[in-house]
This record gives sequence, C-alpha cells and structure tokens, in this order.
Amino acid sequence: MPLYESPAVVLRSMKLGDTDKIITFFTLYYGKLKAVAKGTTKPKSRFAGRVEPFVYCNMIAFGKEKADLLRLNSCDIIEPFGLVRGDFEKLKHAFVSAELVDICQKERDTNMEGFELLLAMWRRLSVEGDARKQDLLLRLFELKYMSTIGFHPFLKSCVDCGGDIIGPKAGFNAIKGGVVCHKCITSDPAASRVFVGSVKLMGKSLEMPFEKLDRLKADPGLQGDIDKIVAGFVKYHIRRNMRSERFLAL
Repeated sequence: MPLYESPAVVLRSMKLGDTDKIITFFTLYYGKLKAVAKGTTKPKSRFAGRVEPFVYCNMIAFGKEKADLLRLNSCDIIEPFGLVRGDFEKLKHAFVSAELVDICQKERDTNMEGFELLLAMWRRLSVEGDARKQDLLLRLFELKYMSTIGFHPFLKSCVDCGGDIIGPKAGFNAIKGGVVCHKCITSDPAASRVFVGSVKLMGKSLEMPFEKLDRLKADPGLQGDIDKIVAGFVKYHIRRNMRSERFLAL
C-alpha cells in the first residue's frame, strides 16, 4: 500500500462521524490530498491541534494508489501560523487564499510553485498589520496563484489590437484574460475601466518573488482597480463565488 510523505499545509477540515475528520492537505510533492484523521476529536488524540486549517506540517498518509481518501498516519507541525489564526483580519484573508487553492488545485496534481506561494502568503500575513496591505497582498497572491495553474493574465499589450498600453486609463476584460487599450475600450463593453497604473503594478507583481511584494504600494484608486480586476478574473475562471469572500467585507 503506497505511503505518502510530504511537507503540507492544511486547507480545511471536515467532521466525519463522531470522532474523525477529513483533512484536505495541499502537499509539496503530491498536490492536493484528502486523508481521514481517526479519533481527532478525542481528548487524547495524537492529531489534536495538528490538523487545523493553516497549519504547516509534515504529513504521512497511506492508502490505495487511486483511492479518494487516504488514512492519515502522522502529522508533525512545522509552523502553526498562530498569528494568522489568532487575528480576525489576517484569518479572513487566509481563508480566501485557502479556499481558492482548494477549489482550483486538482487532486494529486503537483504544483510546487503554488505551494511555496501559499506558504509565502501566510508568512507575510503573519507579520503584516495593515488591513489595506493585507487586501493588496491577497489579490496579488490570487493573481500569481492563478498563473501557476495556467491562467496567466495578459498585461503587456492590448488583447484586442496588440497595441501599447498608454495614457492614464485602460480596461481589463476578464473573459479575454487581459488588458484593453484606451482606443479599444469603447468597442469592448465587457472591459472594466481601470487606471494604467493598476495594470502596471499587477504586471510587476507577477515578475517579483512574493516575499518582496510588500515593497509595492497602491493608493486607494489603484487598490480598488486591482480588487475589481482580480476578483473578476478569478470568478470567471473558477465559475463560482467563493464563500470566504463575504468575510472580507466584515
């Protein structure tokens, strides 16, 4: 029976029966895996506190090669991300990032870049106290994560005519997946109006390591654009509303 051992983060947990839980892991080596943690809710469970959302751990599970559910054997904490789980502002941003990965990441489809990106997001979130900056980091995380699974926004030239993006105003068409120049925007009703500066900031973020994104700054106008663009881009590709998004307004 195959054994699965990997660094992993817990995306979510769901109760199964009276004492067990189904844990959804995003692993470095195997992509998304689901495993049953037996006896998790018992007072003396060896999994107590180790399989909660946002825990970074080393997990070992076993099961049949094509089984939907594995059996969790052990889970040793590497980083508990207590600063994230203990702060509501940070927690709600972490929930959105975890739900996006849970929705988009196919089971047993390795995405090492996406895994490292999610870890970097939670680490930065742990130390970032500014709620507006947390909002920006979340949207840039979403943009970069979508790129790791093949949805890379086209930001360098117009998706309609191929022309340069110049002037203070431009557009973004989530369906076409890219920016629209000021000339084409009048004939593209599906494009939302945005500042060119917003497009340039997003383009720059895709070229930078996540650990350095805290250097980027956006005034309220640019941040509002980025929020609108990324939310629309994500919603179009995942074809649903994320439940955790509603917490961001609280």
